Amino acid sequence: MKEYSHKDKRDHILHILTNKYQTDPERFRSYLPELMPEIEDRSPSACKKGHVSTLTEIERERLRELLLRLPRDKSVTEEQAIQALGYCATLIQDENLPNEIVRKTILTFLHRVIGTPMSRINKITKKTVGNGKEAKRIAVLRGVYLHLTWDDLLVAVSISPTKFKERSEALRFVGIGQDSLADVSRQHDQYFSESIQCHPLKE
Repeated sequence: MKEYSHKDKRDHILHILTNKYQTDPERFRSYLPELMPEIEDRSPSACKKGHVSTLTEIERERLRELLLRLPRDKSVTEEQAIQALGYCATLIQDENLPNEIVRKTILTFLHRVIGTPMSRINKITKKTVGNGKEAKRIAVLRGVYLHLTWDDLLVAVSISPTKFKERSEALRFVGIGQDSLADVSRQHDQYFSESIQCHPLKE
């Protein structure tokens, strides 16, 4: 009788779970929400070979201008915050998010859309904000995903609090008292890679 290694068994189980997820994502989510981040990362729909920007220079500058016109403080409305996150998603894919859009700004938009401070979210959360079929997702911050249609319309925002909090916990571990990320655009490659590439489980 053939012996299977621990890795083979794990891969077999993940293959079954991934197939179940692809058959009925919503039911899978309702039963096993804690597995969603890993399963979604392994799903073929989340795997891309690369990204080529489709924005023209005029479109790029227009999006940047529209984004920077929106309020970036507590005065931003939910509708404006949804607009802003949609613009951010497109510009992150284009690797041209304005330097003015810092981590604190993204958190302000997310707070307005989700309705709860990120620090108070303790379970995987997903909020639908628009109509359309999800075709891809973009990581705007670690553990925070923007779900988009094929033509970049924002339809949902989801948060994995464990991943989101990992960064702050790491900073505290090395003795940095405050999250010092001042420019979200410096992390474009990291966030984009996290959202569109398949990652094997860590041993």
